[in-house]
Amino acid sequence: MAIEKKNFPLKFPFEFRGANYTEFNARRPKVRDIRNFIKGVEKDGMSAMEKVLADLFEVDNTIIAEIDSEDFAPMKAWFEHFLELMSGESSES
Repeated sequence: MAIEKKNFPLKFPFEFRGANYTEFNARRPKVRDIRNFIKGVEKDGMSAMEKVLADLFEVDNTIIAEIDSEDFAPMKAWFEHFLELMSGESSES
């Protein structure tokens, strides 16, 4: 059975607009998420990544912008894995 959500506990929890964030749970991306990311990446790659992660975490984009860069890196890598699958690339030999 496939995992429906991916949990990202934060090494650097934060407070933003009165809410405390200690972890994020991402749903698996759908084709539309990847399509929207690809459309936005040409304009501004970082904003496109923030937007797609906000969609997958079901939070506002402004919250994603507050995540510590060390916590952001594995989230970004997780999503990029799906891009590789869609393009037919594989990191396995």
